[in-house]
Amino acid sequence: MTGIKEYGKALFLITEEDRVSDTVLADVITAEKIFKANPEYVKLLDSPAVPKDERVELVGKAFSGLDWRLVNLIRILTEKRSIHLFDKVASAYHRLYDESRGILRVDVITAIPLTNEQSEAIRKKLSQSLGKTVVINNTTDSSILGGVKLRYNDVQLDGSVKTRLDKFERALKNTVI
Repeated sequence: MTGIKEYGKALFLITEEDRVSDTVLADVITAEKIFKANPEYVKLLDSPAVPKDERVELVGKAFSGLDWRLVNLIRILTEKRSIHLFDKVASAYHRLYDESRGILRVDVITAIPLTNEQSEAIRKKLSQSLGKTVVINNTTDSSILGGVKLRYNDVQLDGSVKTRLDKFERALKNTVI
């Protein structure tokens, strides 16, 4: 089967050409939420026990309010019993959408939630240094003790207190007195 991410790329290219990428992005997010909230529905759409025509008809009814291009893609994935891979298609669409608009999504991991001021300061600093519009997703992980970890694309920057303490401990262990 065609690389599943290629479906996301094809959808993005078509929606860009038709100038409806923003609308379709909202619909992709809606479909993602529906599939995530209804894993049994995903299994039904992928089931070989249900005739293909019935599965495709279910998609048509369930997603009739979404953009027809996206609905057609969901139908194709349903016909191929590959709807369980929709998250990968959606991820490819999101990535291409963000790239085309200079958006960079950054995961910021902190020991406690960032204040709005802290989040905005990090966003501004990253936007200036990376030349992109930065969107921050702050998650907490008390095990890092303090500091911050940043993750975006294939980059991870770790300025956490735990990592600094671990490095210090290794340095002490390797020190010969």
